[in-house]
Amino acid sequence: MFKNSIIVNCENGIHTRIAAMIVHKSSQLKNKYNINLYIKKIDAGEPMAVSMLALVSQKIQRGELIEVSCKEDTFDGQNAVLSLCTFINSGLEENRAPSSNLDKIIEQNTIANEQILGSIPMGIIVIDANSYITSINPYALNIIEKNNDEVLGRSVSDIIPTSELPAVISTAEKQIGKMQHINNRVVLANRSPIISGGEIIGAIAVFQDVSELIGMKELNGKFKKILETSHDLICFVDENRKISYVNPSYERNFDLKSSEILGKDLKDISPSGYRMDVFNSKKSIENILYSKNDVDIISTVEPIFVDNYFRGVISISKTVNEIKDIASKLEKSEEELSYYKSELIRHTKLSGSFSNIIGSSRTLKDALIIAEKASVTTSTVLIRGESGTGKELVAKAIHNSSLRKDKPLVRINCAGIPENLFESELFGYEKGAFTGAIKSKPGKFNIANGGTIFLDEIGDMPKAMQVKLLRVIQEREFESVGGILTQKVDVRIIAATNRNLEEMIETGDFREDLYYRLNVITIPLPPLRKRKEDINVLVEYFINKLSQKLNKSVTSIDSDCQQYLESYHFPGNIRELENIIERAINMCDTNMITVNDLPMYITNIKPISSGLINFRETDELKKLEDYEKEIITLAMKKYKTYNKAGKALGITHRTVGLKCKKYGILKE
Repeated sequence: MFKNSIIVNCENGIHTRIAAMIVHKSSQLKNKYNINLYIKKIDAGEPMAVSMLALVSQKIQRGELIEVSCKEDTFDGQNAVLSLCTFINSGLEENRAPSSNLDKIIEQNTIANEQILGSIPMGIIVIDANSYITSINPYALNIIEKNNDEVLGRSVSDIIPTSELPAVISTAEKQIGKMQHINNRVVLANRSPIISGGEIIGAIAVFQDVSELIGMKELNGKFKKILETSHDLICFVDENRKISYVNPSYERNFDLKSSEILGKDLKDISPSGYRMDVFNSKKSIENILYSKNDVDIISTVEPIFVDNYFRGVISISKTVNEIKDIASKLEKSEEELSYYKSELIRHTKLSGSFSNIIGSSRTLKDALIIAEKASVTTSTVLIRGESGTGKELVAKAIHNSSLRKDKPLVRINCAGIPENLFESELFGYEKGAFTGAIKSKPGKFNIANGGTIFLDEIGDMPKAMQVKLLRVIQEREFESVGGILTQKVDVRIIAATNRNLEEMIETGDFREDLYYRLNVITIPLPPLRKRKEDINVLVEYFINKLSQKLNKSVTSIDSDCQQYLESYHFPGNIRELENIIERAINMCDTNMITVNDLPMYITNIKPISSGLINFRETDELKKLEDYEKEIITLAMKKYKTYNKAGKALGITHRTVGLKCKKYGILKE
């Protein structure tokens, strides 16, 4: 490679006419030496092949140092480079004076073109015949996220690998409406070769970010749809006082066509109207009542300002009849809402009253008596019992039988809330309290204000939250997360747990002071295994309820199934019994549940008869002596002596001794 540097002496630098002279000279030297010449500013990037685009785009000014080069370090190459340098130093000066006016015109046109290209809201890239970038506007630079110095004189393929401009030069064919990915953006591009004197001297690409096109189109479409479907009467007046838009509602109510008024001066349409007043004063007029064509109308007229520039006036109106119609519909909706609310309350009472808690066992009745007495007070209630014993059902019954029955009952499952969300869930949070809190949110205590809050599984509440709950119970106040104001609250608290709180106090997992605050009225709910006399009535209830739900015609249960169910210990209590019956109904092929429909872990247990002797109706009875032998054997095994066994059986010790001798029962 051979290169040489010179200082440009042209008065106005290398502009279009001078560039043309240099290109012509370079062409002569190429024909003579068969050498391609390159040129660039001394501080620029890659040298560009001598061409009109390359020279003009570099904006070489007088006094700047440029470099002329060729790729061949040969005698011919050196001669070609030096000859072009000599021409630029001397030959250009000889031809400058006669065309000074022309130079000025060219310079002015060049400046104008630069300003036009810079202001166009589309990307423009120009390359020379060797695919070097010679011109690029700000929009395109923003898309590729580079500056002028980084791209000018560089191959377009290095800057934009997806560019098709080199292909345009080779094929000499235009490309219209082509999608292209540039820098993780999708653009819509048009490309065209640049031809001079029958030869391709470069190519140009014009493109625009598709997201801008789609966004504007979508926004315009949505805005138009809003205006067209609005019941309001809408009219736009532009800054020249011309009516630019009226929507279909405006046309219908005023019985006119938009073509009759669009483009007309407001002064000719309504010279003394409210729109003219706002246009002149630039001040809004709100809720003005007037009549037009015997129609009462309420209007609001606003001036439109964009970036502090007045852009016209908008009027938004409604007919009074439509407002009356809306008010009538609103009143009807409020009546319906009131009716539905009362119906909801009525049904809630029915589904949550004490009379609907099924069972007649003594232990259950004792618990319900306490619950009914608790319902007429506002004291804190603690419901204790295993999972599935109906703690939530009792809590609902207490609320629905209390004076707070028309207020909310809010349930919180303390075991189901993550510890870091507990405080915000109970007390709410303010906008900006933490990342993601884009708006304020009320807590469960806010929602339950005036009503009841049911804290299920209170034993799973984090220790830190127990302190804050204690304050709410004692002081009836709290602060939301991120809030600075103390909020008062009136809430009746019902808590429930299946855990041993006394043991948790000993281990330090539950606060003793909170325990005594909650343990004002305690309601212990018995497990199902301690109220087995209720199993039959519960089974009957679940069969009727679930058969309807599952669309099955099951109506009863086999007596053997009842015995198996009574023999089962039910760790899941009533909830487990309901699941067993639902499973049995699904398995049942007739209208009666049989042993085959029960799960194996139920039928594997030997059923306990309700009588003294354990046998089923299908079993054969034994002789009386067999039963006598068995009972005396059991008595002797337990009591060891004839005297004690006789007292237990209600017979004399002599009779016991004779029976033992008869049946061969040995005394231990």
